[in-house]
Amino acid sequence: MVRGAASRAPGARTRSPGGRAGRRRLLAGWTVLLALVAAGLGACSRPGSPPPSAASPLPGSCQPGSPRTLDLPSVVGLNYGEPDTVNGDWVGTAWLRPNVWPQVRPRLQQDLDFIVSHHLGEVQRIFIGLDQLMVWNRSTGFVRFDPVALRNFQEALDMFQAHHLKVIAVIFDQEVRSSPGNFHFQALDGQHPAMRAGYLRALDQFLRRFGSSPTVAAWDLFNEAYNSLGREGGLPRPPAEDPVSPNYSDTVVHDWIRDLYRTARCAAPRAWFTVSDTTELYWKNPPDTSLYQGAVDFYDIHVYASHPSPPDWPRELHKPYLLGEVGADYPADFENPALNAGVVQWWVSHASALGVKAVLAHDASGSIYSLRTGTLTATGRVIAGVA
Repeated sequence: MVRGAASRAPGARTRSPGGRAGRRRLLAGWTVLLALVAAGLGACSRPGSPPPSAASPLPGSCQPGSPRTLDLPSVVGLNYGEPDTVNGDWVGTAWLRPNVWPQVRPRLQQDLDFIVSHHLGEVQRIFIGLDQLMVWNRSTGFVRFDPVALRNFQEALDMFQAHHLKVIAVIFDQEVRSSPGNFHFQALDGQHPAMRAGYLRALDQFLRRFGSSPTVAAWDLFNEAYNSLGREGGLPRPPAEDPVSPNYSDTVVHDWIRDLYRTARCAAPRAWFTVSDTTELYWKNPPDTSLYQGAVDFYDIHVYASHPSPPDWPRELHKPYLLGEVGADYPADFENPALNAGVVQWWVSHASALGVKAVLAHDASGSIYSLRTGTLTATGRVIAGVA
């Protein structure tokens, strides 16, 4: 995802083929004021228990039961991200913190009012950054959830619900290390088993409370895990400038997202879960779905490409799929209104033939609309013309 301080678009990284998955996020002066945490919980049919072994089938109580379909209220929408403050300052995955929420809540209200009044789709993808809701122990990780932060999240969901909007909610994200909502990737280094287990307990507790929310159409368990945790995206290791990746092996990442999925499935059996992708399903032709085996109910594919050239998804993907982030090559073409609008128009016009459930245009740097002028950009007009 292309995200950054204030404008949400301070830079990008590049990789091909077919385009650029731009996404750099700088905190630009944001100071982490509060200690972070996690509250431990288990993940399966019984609260507090570990997830079932990957080699064993999920218990019946963790299965969705009757057949279901991924129903979305519109074929277009926005990759909204998080609200800024009322002054336009970017806070990223700190937006639900008790000392930040009062500054962003009015802006969220303004954004949602504008989105609805200008017909910018009924599906909005938002970033939670679960770590920001936690009380955190530096050595062992998750201690408990901050009850005020949890209430803030419920209030945010209620605001989307009041506007008749559905949300695709991103739970974990690893992009800006100084942000309160950034995933602590040392949990997966093999030296912090308590921290890893604590994350699963936290996920279980969170989804037992919120997993069946009627406002949430689906949950993204980890934003672009193979990119931000693994080697697939070609990101440098720390202490390089963000975005970085610990460059864990595919096995480590796959084991982690599979544990997340099995934990989530038992906490909220009827919910839809995915782990979004920017490396395996568009960059590779044919797509490599093996790295998501046992870890997703549907695919969320991110594409930043000025000349779209999708693989044969209808033949290769055997689960529902949507495009959770869409834009032109970042930054030059993405920031060119005509070029970006043309790319989004291409995906929208081909969505039905490709079997794409929804196309969510990336919202950054005023690429969709301006509250100040009350106008839509060329890309915004594309979305509004379909929604």
